[in-house]
Amino acid sequence: MRPFVLLACAVATVAVLGSVRASADEFAHKSVLNIGADFEKKTADGKLYFTKLYAPWCGHCKRLAGTWGELAEAFDSDKDVEIAHVDCTAVADVCQKLEIRGYPTLKLFHKGKAVPYQGSRDLSSLIKFVDEQKKALLSA
Repeated sequence: MRPFVLLACAVATVAVLGSVRASADEFAHKSVLNIGADFEKKTADGKLYFTKLYAPWCGHCKRLAGTWGELAEAFDSDKDVEIAHVDCTAVADVCQKLEIRGYPTLKLFHKGKAVPYQGSRDLSSLIKFVDEQKKALLSA
């Protein structure tokens, strides 16, 4: 009986670790910039960084991942805008400093200052927000 329990525990551990890895992979997209490690340096450089602060286990974050990738593709050729994300489980210090209380949290950063996003999470609303902020912050 004991070998069966050990085998069951090993299988469960592999399944959990595999699902965590798969969850992290769900957020990878060629056009979305992962700025966790360089957060402060990047968000102070003068570009607009519309950033999703997330946790890989979060269901709402998983549902937003595809739309976030599409948003990044929409701004791929815009040198002033980066669509980014921060995995708060990987760089908890960044998210603690920003006082992130729920996932996903969407904020636009420009020169180190944050503009929170409170609108709908459909692609057209997200694009409209970025365009409005770009006009307001970069044409001043």
